[in-house]
Amino acid sequence: MKKLSHIESTMLPIPMSNIDTDQIMPKQFLKRVERSGYGEFLFYDWKKDEDFPLNNEDYKDSKVLIAGTNFGTGSSREHAPWGLQDWGFDAIISTKFADIFKLNSINIGLLPIEASEDIVDKLFQKVTENPKTKVQVSVETKSVICEEVEFNFFLDDFSQNRILNGIDKIDISLEYENKIDEFMQNRNKWSPKLT
Repeated sequence: MKKLSHIESTMLPIPMSNIDTDQIMPKQFLKRVERSGYGEFLFYDWKKDEDFPLNNEDYKDSKVLIAGTNFGTGSSREHAPWGLQDWGFDAIISTKFADIFKLNSINIGLLPIEASEDIVDKLFQKVTENPKTKVQVSVETKSVICEEVEFNFFLDDFSQNRILNGIDKIDISLEYENKIDEFMQNRNKWSPKLT
C-alpha cells in the first residue's frame, strides 16, 4: 500500500447520512479479484444523476471526501474502500464510520477521519460556498486544517504507523518471516505424520 503522510486538496461533499457500502460499490461489480479498476463503478447508481458531486468538474481532483454520519454502513465488502481509493480519494471525513468499513479502509491506507457534527457542518458550508476550498490533513500530527477550522482526529499509533509507512498485512507478516520459518521447521518434530 502507498505511504500517506500529508494531503492538501479540495474536498468533495456528499451531505448524506447512512451511506451504505452497496451504494458506494454495488454488488454487480464485486466479481473482480484485484483491488484496481473499481473507481469507475464508485456510486454507480447515484452517478446517473448528473447533479451528483462525482459528476461535478469542480471536485474532479478532490482527494478528500466529506460525508454525513455513519459512512460505510451495511455489508463488509472491501470493494467499497477499494473503489474510493481507486477514484483518487486519500481520506474521508465523517462524524462516524461503520467499524468494518473503517478497518477495511485503514488496511489499504485510506484514512477515515472522524470529526464532530459541528466541524463537518462547517466543512460542508465552506466547500458549498467555494468548491476550491483546500483542506490540509497531516497523518503525522493527526490534524486537519481548513482555513480557520482546525481539529485533531483519533488514529491509534499502530494504524498511524502503517499508513505513514505503507505497511499492509502482508508486510507485517513478512516481518516475522524468520519466526515463521523456525516454527515450520520445528513443527515437523511434533506434528502427526500424514499418510
